[in-house]
Amino acid sequence: MSRLLASPLIAIALVATAPAFPWVSGEAAAQSNNNDYTPLNSRIRRSRPLPLEPRSIWSPRELSDAQRSRSRTMVDQLARCLWNRSNENGLDLLSRTDFGFMTFSQIGLEGEEIGDNYAIDTCMSRVARNASSSVMLRFDAPSIRQWYIQAAYFDYYEDGPEWVQPGYTVAEREFPLSENDQPVQVAMAFADCMVAQDPFGADYLFRTAPDSDEEFAAIEALVPAMSPCLPQGQELEIDPRALRIWVGEGLWHASNNLVPADSEEEGGE
Repeated sequence: MSRLLASPLIAIALVATAPAFPWVSGEAAAQSNNNDYTPLNSRIRRSRPLPLEPRSIWSPRELSDAQRSRSRTMVDQLARCLWNRSNENGLDLLSRTDFGFMTFSQIGLEGEEIGDNYAIDTCMSRVARNASSSVMLRFDAPSIRQWYIQAAYFDYYEDGPEWVQPGYTVAEREFPLSENDQPVQVAMAFADCMVAQDPFGADYLFRTAPDSDEEFAAIEALVPAMSPCLPQGQELEIDPRALRIWVGEGLWHASNNLVPADSEEEGGE
């Protein structure tokens, strides 16, 4: 079982139904305690500029193969259908929600209003029909947000993380729904830090198909980027499904909220 050092709040936020990731080996050293605390005192650095020379260990061929494999999954097809039906509605949902989005009532939607806004039934029927499958697809508020993040990110950055600007930093998040939710904020602080540590590795993981050999390799390669983002003294089990969600959240936020490192520092003074 793979374990990394983490905080209790992160451990709580990582709970998921999938089995814990069993393959990653080796020890990961957490960052030392320092004065760069988040407002939650989680000891994850507030500002972490992107590497000046970010390098991808993944070849264009590997990136293409991973994307092709992922695009054949029903979830990927469903996400693309929802996004293509209305980019505007998808972006509106993403702007009004955050990682703490648990129910549609949080954004004032109930019953038939949900289907009217997001064409969920239409897309589910289309994907099942195209796949000649009787598999029952289910959705909830968190999954809708995850699907929109995935489809929007891949639509904007089809060939890789072109958004990366070396030396820039990821601006502080806003939490439309979770301003007072510490587990959500600590989880996202970790996600943002991990993406800043290795934007290419995070991007590649997000492009792999779940439960694939490519996903395994991507997680194993991303472990060194996780370590400096974790507090000392506690353990975290890696769950690939939860990690994928965190990476998606981090990539979406970073790609839309980069600022020069100097301006970030000035803004924090």
